[in-house]
Amino acid sequence: MKLTSELTDEALLRELGARLERRRIDANLTQAQLALEAGISKRTLERIETGDSTDFVMLIRVLRALKLVEGLENLIPDLPQSPITLL
Repeated sequence: MKLTSELTDEALLRELGARLERRRIDANLTQAQLALEAGISKRTLERIETGDSTDFVMLIRVLRALKLVEGLENLIPDLPQSPITLL
């Protein structure tokens, strides 16, 4: 599924969760293993993978454990410094 602004918040969470689940499986990790590596509970990981609302910090921990933090740069790229901020 393509991530677009037309999707509901819930649909976006479900799709992101499904993508993280596929990454976990591709890395040959169980939910318990990834949760341990991410420093979160298995239940929290289950909630993330099913698209349930969760604390953003928990999502970052999973991204870090899957070595996907650098992908956040593409998600929200930094803007060049505005000339007005230099004054």
